[in-house]
Amino acid sequence: MRNPAGPARVLLVLAAAAVLSGCGGSTPPAPPTPAPPPTPQGWTDAVCAALVPVAARVTDAPGVDLSAPEATRQAYLAYLAESLTATDRARADLAAAGAAPVPDGDVISEQVRGDVADLRANLAAARDQVQRTDTGSVVAIGRAAVGVTRVMGALLNGAEVAATINRDPTLKAAYEASPACAQLQRSGAPATAPPSPAAVPTR
Repeated sequence: MRNPAGPARVLLVLAAAAVLSGCGGSTPPAPPTPAPPPTPQGWTDAVCAALVPVAARVTDAPGVDLSAPEATRQAYLAYLAESLTATDRARADLAAAGAAPVPDGDVISEQVRGDVADLRANLAAARDQVQRTDTGSVVAIGRAAVGVTRVMGALLNGAEVAATINRDPTLKAAYEASPACAQLQRSGAPATAPPSPAAVPTR
């Protein structure tokens, strides 16, 4: 008598064999190749490249039209908002760059990030000053504009960051050889002449 369970048993055995052979024959995916460690030149290039847009934005303040205080106020608020956005992007890029690949590189990296954090704090303070300005006061608008340009002058003409990086001889050589760092220094030259305190009326 023919066993009706025979064909079903054969199919189960074949299916199990196919599953087992499939599992045994598959090759596990290769682990991802780790990124190469940064070089001093690569790290320095990344730092300067992160700061170029900040320097270009911060040093391109709007002009001051004392005959149109509200328009000047709005122009400065927009400029400061854009500068803060550029600074936040740079801070994220600097965090991604990690520590400088030199002795005490973590200290140097932290100082660079601290320089940019100080910049952001100064820009935020300048924004708050402009926001509080009496829009009907030409003198107040002028004084606020002078305060903003002092922030500009203190900042990313590359001086503070260069001084921090150049404490290490290897990074100093990388800074001097970096096209991005040369661009950072060029970006630090103000595109718009800032108003001087003497040009702002005091009454």
